[in-house]
Amino acid sequence: MHYPSDHGLPLVQLKERRREMVVALQNRVGPILDEELNQIAAIQQTISAVEEVIADLDDEAEMGWEATERSAHPFPAIGRRWPVHSPV
Repeated sequence: MHYPSDHGLPLVQLKERRREMVVALQNRVGPILDEELNQIAAIQQTISAVEEVIADLDDEAEMGWEATERSAHPFPAIGRRWPVHSPV
């Protein structure tokens, strides 16, 4: 199965941290402080921002791939093998 690239960004860690915070609030007895909700909201905003960056990077990579596919020369000039003509 192919998993999308995270481009080295901490998306999984952020989502795990958000989940841990929400579960801690669900299991707690007593009022929830505004500061706790603000922390979860800040993590959610960060998650959304990272997801947007990943989508942009994926779009850029896809455009680069499509440009390569449309290129008249599908292989880079470096490393091409040209016929060598030796003097007779």
